[in-house]
Amino acid sequence: MAATLAGLIRGRDVIEDAQALMQVAAHQLDVQMLSFGEVIAVLEDSGFVQGVQRQGGKIVTFTENVPFYDDLYRTLGDAWRSRTPTELEQQLLVVVDGLAQAPVPLESIESQYGLDHGAMSDLLEVGSGAGLIQTLRTIDGDIAYSPFFGFENPQLLQTLVMEHGSDQLISEFAAVRSRQGLELSVEKYPLLTGAVAGGLVMAPAVRLPDGSMQAFAALPYVSDPNLLVARKPVLEKALAVLACLRCAENYGEYNTLSPEALISVINKLLDPNRGFLAPNSAHRRQYELMRNAGLLVFAPDLRAGGNWVTPRFVDTEDNREALLLARDLIVHGELVEHRVDDSVARTALASGKGYKAPMQTSHRLREYAQPSPKQFEKIFEKAMGLSAL
Repeated sequence: MAATLAGLIRGRDVIEDAQALMQVAAHQLDVQMLSFGEVIAVLEDSGFVQGVQRQGGKIVTFTENVPFYDDLYRTLGDAWRSRTPTELEQQLLVVVDGLAQAPVPLESIESQYGLDHGAMSDLLEVGSGAGLIQTLRTIDGDIAYSPFFGFENPQLLQTLVMEHGSDQLISEFAAVRSRQGLELSVEKYPLLTGAVAGGLVMAPAVRLPDGSMQAFAALPYVSDPNLLVARKPVLEKALAVLACLRCAENYGEYNTLSPEALISVINKLLDPNRGFLAPNSAHRRQYELMRNAGLLVFAPDLRAGGNWVTPRFVDTEDNREALLLARDLIVHGELVEHRVDDSVARTALASGKGYKAPMQTSHRLREYAQPSPKQFEKIFEKAMGLSAL
């Protein structure tokens, strides 16, 4: 939570309303309100937050000094160790990190990671409750995995599906590759929906005209592995752009966009002489996810007396990179260019509600869809044989 919050506030300099930030972080990043004070304390101990002012026990304002991605995680790791984490916390970290590389049989977790037998029950309960450890029940026993396995190894997962998946699963994954930002439907893509529910495929969600949330699946390849781990927020921004634009293709109400127009939207935002979209009645809903991810602000209507919003691009290097990655996904079906500049700070503080990051989307989808043991069994078994990767 500390790392995620740090990524959100980096480049903001002064957080004038920390209580508003707490609301945003809770809705967007699953940073629990009851944990907000402790999260800020972790950042303060790390030197990433300074001048914290409190009133009546509530954090009111502070300044941020968040470093670049690699330094961020390294320093937070050191701060975590200095806080003398419990044995359970240390073992959980080892398990999640290991499962992010490859699934393992549930009965083998204890021996594979050298865990304390007496702590196994609590470890699995905490890991499952946090959504960090998932299990798949197969005919040969339960398989444990982490949603980070799919997030951090999309190319490996794709290879496993193509080599060992059923015809239907292969077909559904191929559909994502040919159309990144594929609209999810449990009726049309039941196995893919199960993969998203299990945290194996990324799928940001966008609010539709009827108020419901629609997920759009993506399985991107990236040339920079850091975009899948330390710099994951940039990739998630790109997927937010992708989902918003795919939504505009089918749910734009009075302004449905053609495939060519999706690229035009990105180019308009990237244009330093423009950087905004003309007001439209659907823009507040249609680009809510991008606004809440810090890519846009909703400026006043450009028309005299108008009450619509003007989506205006927040021009930072991270946001530019996200737009370029999204454009590559739309045009080519996968990321084909590598544009990384770690020397620039992150985005301005986002505001509002409605943004569902990929991990949150997978959590919500679990309510009505689960990975199919029969369809995923061979894939997981093969993945366990590739643990060295």
